[in-house]
Amino acid sequence: MSLLNLKNKIFDSPGYSRDVQLTPFELGVFRAEITEQWLSVIGAKHPELVPQFREAGIDNYHLLAHLLQHEKLWPKETRCLPRESCSKIRVLPFLQTLHDELGDFTISDVFYGNTHEVGREEIYWRLVRPNATTDVGTLHADKWFHDVMGMDDQAFPPGSETVKIWIPIFSQPGKNGLMIVPDSHKKEYRYHAAAGAGGMKPIIDEDVATIGAELMLTEPGNMLIFNEGIVHGGAVNMGDQTRVSVEITMVFTNKSTM
Repeated sequence: MSLLNLKNKIFDSPGYSRDVQLTPFELGVFRAEITEQWLSVIGAKHPELVPQFREAGIDNYHLLAHLLQHEKLWPKETRCLPRESCSKIRVLPFLQTLHDELGDFTISDVFYGNTHEVGREEIYWRLVRPNATTDVGTLHADKWFHDVMGMDDQAFPPGSETVKIWIPIFSQPGKNGLMIVPDSHKKEYRYHAAAGAGGMKPIIDEDVATIGAELMLTEPGNMLIFNEGIVHGGAVNMGDQTRVSVEITMVFTNKSTM
């Protein structure tokens, strides 16, 4: 029997849940694996800077980001955790909790631009610096991305449905995080496709100031879980630390269990 009632919250109302929290150990695993990849990417271009960045920590990345070509260093492919890291995350208890609540699922393949790495699970992270408007995208629904990028024909089995896990790894509640429009999966919004750095992206054609996006108050490790129709987007970071978050897409092929 469901203890958290995730199915109703995610697929009925309000379309999302924030009822699952990583344990301190689980949060530590994410932080360690992300930090290792972050330093590895920096080290591949600027090995002499690694000691500085390691000492500062990823949550203070913004203090040293001017030493790098930020926009060129962090395309999605450099932020998809390696297989070894994904294997460590795959056995963490929170995924069993989601399985117990929602049923059988797989994690989506790595997919960016024209690249589809079949069989490699996609668990990727983001860096959002303070007051950096270019570090967050516009409001969107994941389903829109799937449509404009043709992912339903390539990345997901026919008839499947997806649910996003968004986890703040380093965050300051009330100052940064994710914006969500409650119950937006029950409405229709206008959008169009435009070419972006990582491929086609959906651009909303509504007045975003009036559609009711709310900043979710989530402590580090307090995940947001929402269905592919929920309109959401990153909030501009009004804190004094770099926000680090992780995204995982669960793929459900048996919609009769939803």
